[in-house]
Amino acid sequence: MGEMEDFPYEFTKPLLLCFNLLKRCNIGFFDDNVPFLQKYWRSFFIVPCVIIHYISTSIYVSRVFTSQIKISELAFMVPVFLILTQGFLKAAVIIPKRSEIATLIRHLGMMWKTDNLSDIQLKKKNQQLRRLNFGHAVFYWGSIIATWQNLLTPFLLTLFRKFVLKQDTEFLLPFEYAYPFDPLKNWIRYIVVYVFQILTMLSIVYHYIGTEFVIITICAHLSTEFALLREDLKEIIPRKNEDHVVTLIINNDDNAIRNFIQNHQKLIELTRSLNNIFSPMVFIDMFFVTVIMCFFGLGVTVAYGAVDIANNFIAVLALLLPIYILCYNAELLKVESTGIADSAYENLWYNGGAHYQKIIQFIMARSQRPCCLTSLNYVPITLNTFTKVVSTTWSYFSLARSLYSNS
Repeated sequence: MGEMEDFPYEFTKPLLLCFNLLKRCNIGFFDDNVPFLQKYWRSFFIVPCVIIHYISTSIYVSRVFTSQIKISELAFMVPVFLILTQGFLKAAVIIPKRSEIATLIRHLGMMWKTDNLSDIQLKKKNQQLRRLNFGHAVFYWGSIIATWQNLLTPFLLTLFRKFVLKQDTEFLLPFEYAYPFDPLKNWIRYIVVYVFQILTMLSIVYHYIGTEFVIITICAHLSTEFALLREDLKEIIPRKNEDHVVTLIINNDDNAIRNFIQNHQKLIELTRSLNNIFSPMVFIDMFFVTVIMCFFGLGVTVAYGAVDIANNFIAVLALLLPIYILCYNAELLKVESTGIADSAYENLWYNGGAHYQKIIQFIMARSQRPCCLTSLNYVPITLNTFTKVVSTTWSYFSLARSLYSNS
């Protein structure tokens, strides 16, 4: 993390939250010089716990084929199983590419502008950062609250029924299980298994949130840089001297258009790197979230009580929120990158010579090909993607509900 101290705090603040969450899952960045044991000591208990929990959940869900579990239990456990599977797949994407992500962040940090900004640029940058930090806060606390509600509700219900209502009720766990022993035999086993499930799911949730934070933050920072670059282009003033040779003036800098082109090319390359790294993970998100929300929605339909309905409903909102924030920031990246063409048109290009006008023409032509985040380098991610996700989820949910009603 030492390298992050070289960058402005406004740049590193949202990234540090991502890194702290991923560090709890033993996924680190900028830690090449850290000793092996210090870097990976958490993995010695996180990885076995996650694998055991995944195997237990897989065995339990497989019982649907033998009709040993109810539809209400299936509607809750299938999304949990899919979230675990999604977590493994996302880890398989992000862990091998940690050095590429660190390089991308390092290059973006070196481009981050803090000096010689106009009032308009300062306003745009502050607005983007406020929006990003607000989205992070809502996403983080929404996910954490939803997680802890689902994790603690069974334990609180168990205590309430046994010690307040004095009922002879069985112990309740956050997730159904398939263990080679009875975890509900006594209080000691119950508490140990309960703590095991909580710690395991928290590791998965931290990984889930952290990876989403990384891609959202980088995407937002890139859109901010494109927005600032647009204002730089507007301020470039072409003029002809007495010999009709074009001179470009911005703050007495004759290399303004050259600097702009270099920065534009760097941002395009960084956006391409972002897409190459995270495009598979975006596909995983979009594919799994539709099915997971469909089952959570079905869980609301078949739930027995208000607590189960609330848990499933909050889980749906917690899944929708990161997808919306990701699609929103990807939309901003696309809009700001294509907006370079508008800024080029608003430039006083008609006061320049033929050479300058050709440069502006090339800038406009390149900017009409948007820099955007995609799913598997094929489908651009925009707010329309979020709309399609919600629409597809509703279609699947309606089908599943009709099948359940007819069964």
